[in-house]
Amino acid sequence: MRTLSLALVALVALVACGPSFHEVQKQDTIEAYEAFLAEAPNDPNVTLARIHLEELYLERARSEKTLAGYDLYLSKYQADTNAQHVASALEERETFLYDEALSLNTGEAWNAYLEEYPKGDKKRKQEARRRIKMMEHRSDLEIGPCEMEPINLAEDPDGPLDGFMWTAEVTYKGQGAVETLNMELQHLGSDGAPIEIDKWPLVAPSAPGNMPIEEEWKVPVKSGEMRTFWFSDMAPEAPGWAKKCKLVPVGIKLVGEDSRE
Repeated sequence: MRTLSLALVALVALVACGPSFHEVQKQDTIEAYEAFLAEAPNDPNVTLARIHLEELYLERARSEKTLAGYDLYLSKYQADTNAQHVASALEERETFLYDEALSLNTGEAWNAYLEEYPKGDKKRKQEARRRIKMMEHRSDLEIGPCEMEPINLAEDPDGPLDGFMWTAEVTYKGQGAVETLNMELQHLGSDGAPIEIDKWPLVAPSAPGNMPIEEEWKVPVKSGEMRTFWFSDMAPEAPGWAKKCKLVPVGIKLVGEDSRE
């Protein structure tokens, strides 16, 4: 009877101790590590458990790809002087919010980025402001279907069709004249989402990177005027291209406007 009682006491003590650190490592979940830390605060493996728990929270944020995931991680670790990944998480959160604004491309999304990161990356803030301004003029633009055809990039009529020409008709219906109108040529996948993007102006005083530009592209677009956007290059390298395209205006400057950010 005494032997049975001792065995029962030992069993109760074992259960009370909770899972071993080795068992928690095998489970490798946030819930398992949190339970271990709560039940065994004096275990010699507590420091290792805390380090890995932080990593698991950040891994969850990265895999979920949501702002809430990053916010949960930061709410737990931003004030913790022993946390090891706060700087990376803060940087990734800003990048996530910026990329989300790029994907949605709405005034609300761009304003949300600027409101949360008034001291963020300079180039990103400039792009956000350009996009917001573009939203104000979006109704002034009528963009026709994006079309494409195979071409010989060397303009050799007997040469191989080694590239494509993308075109779309764009009409400006606003006031004044447009000096610069930058466009995104989105190459779409089967789900309609862009898998690769080229940027080229419909009209601009100079081409991106000071590349050569046709003289007619430098002439401002007047109100009511239709202008053809065209861009030629090799086929997108990204897999999954559905040979479909979409033209999206991303930046505008009218004649006489101050171009400073």
